[in-house]
Amino acid sequence: MALHLLEDWCKGMTIDPKNCLLVTGVSEAFDEGSIEPILRTSTKYLSRCKMRGRMFVREEGAFAVLCELPSAVVPLQVPGTIAVEDGAWRVIATGSQPSPAPASNVEFLKKMSAFLGKEGKTLADMPGLLGLDPGVPHLEPAPSPDEWVKALGKALEKVVPPHPESSPYHKLRLFSGGPTPIPGEEAFEPWLEHTTEMLQEWAVPDAEKRRRLVECLRGPALDVIRTLKLSNPRVKVKDCLEALDHAFGRTEGSEDVYCKFLNARQQKGEKVSAYIQRLEKLLQRAIMRGAVAVEQMDQTRLAQIVRGIQYQNLILLHLRLRERQDNPPSYSRLIKEVREEEERQEEAL
Repeated sequence: MALHLLEDWCKGMTIDPKNCLLVTGVSEAFDEGSIEPILRTSTKYLSRCKMRGRMFVREEGAFAVLCELPSAVVPLQVPGTIAVEDGAWRVIATGSQPSPAPASNVEFLKKMSAFLGKEGKTLADMPGLLGLDPGVPHLEPAPSPDEWVKALGKALEKVVPPHPESSPYHKLRLFSGGPTPIPGEEAFEPWLEHTTEMLQEWAVPDAEKRRRLVECLRGPALDVIRTLKLSNPRVKVKDCLEALDHAFGRTEGSEDVYCKFLNARQQKGEKVSAYIQRLEKLLQRAIMRGAVAVEQMDQTRLAQIVRGIQYQNLILLHLRLRERQDNPPSYSRLIKEVREEEERQEEAL
């Protein structure tokens, strides 16, 4: 049915269905202006897609979205699903349908496609992940099953994050917010900076981050989170930190916090990486005060970095930061690239 909808929709709009994708399962919570940016940032292959229309599908109780690419769609490059908040969108492309495969194989491919999609990969990336060159014909005998298993294991080690229960982590510092500090407790502002940074670094689900946050709270601070959880048991960590900031942080308005962020410039003698780390703390406060939307975090950060770097402009040039503002990197990727570039420049001196 979805494939027929894609073909009929394209015919009605007089566009080539071979260049189009259908995205289904889009809830009403996503307004029309937010859908295309989510698709473009989901994978590199969809970075140039253009939303051509949206339609409510009564049978699914959700919207279907028609997207067009500059050239014919390569099915193997298309993720089967796109993970979004509280669910996933299904992506459908045209093309000849393969002969029916065993149900177990279909289910495995669905799981593999969904997993690769979360890691920013597709099935077409598998040869490269396995150390094979898909463009070169293989004159040697095909690898044995054992060799394939070893190669796949090495590839998964690169992209699968460690399980949260098996990966060691530093416990968060204690905070109570009470009139009498508990032993080892520090002031709220340093605690908030440290906690925000640690929670960003942990590659675990939001529920696990929330559990670890609750572990480090005592007294009035813990009561704040308990109250939040009564009204919303699945309250996000961001909302927890925002509530704590309102209860114990400085009474700064959102405009004041945002102005501090916009006025932050690289200081003379300050490394670009140090400037970005300092700027990130101001950005986090702006987000918690509601001055910057989480969805715009990467774009806002990169735009200010481009404005604020006053020295070592070669880093801007070499990393092409100005040109990447339409598709900005995450904080962790950006700081990694900048530090590596700083090391290269130091070695060149």
